Amino acid sequence: MTKSTLHWFRRDLRLADNKALASAIEGFARVHCVFVFDTEILDALDCRADRRVEFILRSVEELAAAISAQGGTLIVLHGRATEEIPRLARQLQVDCVFANRDYEPAAIARDAAVAKALSSDGIDFIRTKDQVIFEQDELLSGEGRPYTVFGAYRRAWLKRLPEADLEPAASAHGRGRLAPQ
Repeated sequence: MTKSTLHWFRRDLRLADNKALASAIEGFARVHCVFVFDTEILDALDCRADRRVEFILRSVEELAAAISAQGGTLIVLHGRATEEIPRLARQLQVDCVFANRDYEPAAIARDAAVAKALSSDGIDFIRTKDQVIFEQDELLSGEGRPYTVFGAYRRAWLKRLPEADLEPAASAHGRGRLAPQ
């Protein structure tokens, strides 16, 4: 296990119970960590002194300290994620980039652009299911459509709930694999 990868933190600013990070740590000897203050998001804000940005900044600082305590470094970038992630992946010469899947339309478009740029460099983009139990097509009615009655949906949801989904991802055990800069 000598290959390296890049884990892209987005809305999942935590080491514990982070499925993409757990997958990266499990499969690679060296895991680089990055967070991007995405200017496509920041430039759309009405006010630069937005409390949400302040909250994210403090959360990124806490994450950086937690990664440092494990022997690694959090790379923090400011720019367009669609440009910064592929550029950093090339610079670090990683084999792939991991991130937890995001379901918002703008995020889906951003991820498609990042995947295309990474693919042109021969770098895989691996997105994992983390913030949901079932994705949109994983739990359908007998007719293959989304449920329209909550009771039927609830029964199907509980019946299909795998025990493994209740267990936290073992991502906090990255000591020695999180890459210092």
